[in-house]
Amino acid sequence: MRFDIVADVHGHASKLTALLSKLGYKLKNGIWQHQDRTLVSVGDLIDRGPEQLETVRILRQMRDEGFALVTMGNHEHNAIGWFLTDPNEPSRPLRAHSAKNRNQHQAFLEAVGEGSPLHRETVEWFMTLPLWWETDGLRVIHACWHAREIAIMRNFVNQDASLTEDGIYASFAKGHPAHNAVEILLKGLEIALPAGVSFFDKDGHERTNTRIRWWDDVATTYRSAALVDPETTALLPDIELGPEDRLEYDHAASVVFGHYWLQGNPGLTDRRRLCLDYSVAKGGHLAAYQWDGEAELDPSKLVYVS
Repeated sequence: MRFDIVADVHGHASKLTALLSKLGYKLKNGIWQHQDRTLVSVGDLIDRGPEQLETVRILRQMRDEGFALVTMGNHEHNAIGWFLTDPNEPSRPLRAHSAKNRNQHQAFLEAVGEGSPLHRETVEWFMTLPLWWETDGLRVIHACWHAREIAIMRNFVNQDASLTEDGIYASFAKGHPAHNAVEILLKGLEIALPAGVSFFDKDGHERTNTRIRWWDDVATTYRSAALVDPETTALLPDIELGPEDRLEYDHAASVVFGHYWLQGNPGLTDRRRLCLDYSVAKGGHLAAYQWDGEAELDPSKLVYVS
């Protein structure tokens, strides 16, 4: 029961290998490995960074040889939707090929060769990744451990929590319970702002909803809980969230996740819930947590490279 959970890599393979080395992993026969520890990835291997395929290759080889576990991030899920088409409308991709979506995914498409056999084979590997992973005392998921949505998804996943074929298609069908669940598990919990309150995102779109710091019990107001830039934060009302907007975590196990582009140096806000994503693709840190079975998370076990 010795696991090293690593945050979103986003195509920064060089920083991944630097972190692996710092964690005590060695490169043997072309594969990074540790004699008595297992790496666990929270997903988001791809998009943004300059070493897309190398990142996938490193973690895929480690997983194939039993030295790593890899969960699905929203970027792997997006890649599946970009590649697959609607079986009832074969000309329509499951994820729209809009300019915005293409721009987000372009680095991966260029690296893999859009439409190539390598593209297909890599996406097929993404389809084998579980939505979550858990063992006694530890849970790993990309964005949000939400018991209700996980219960829904148990009808759409295999025994290892990877999506079934029906589950894949359902997860892209807007309005379907599986789509709503995957949106929360892989992208986070989103709540409505109070009536009359909105903000404009970086693309100029008006937003009346916001994702929140569901893991932070101190973040009890719209201003403190919203995951937005500092300028937008200042515009939000400093009034208490409604009880229906709070996610009560059961604390039955520690949960480690990524996704949220946090800033500064990695640290704990909660002894049972830990976000590891500190924006490696935006000049931040690539972080990991070394878990050895402890009931409460220990800040001294955070490891990171800049």
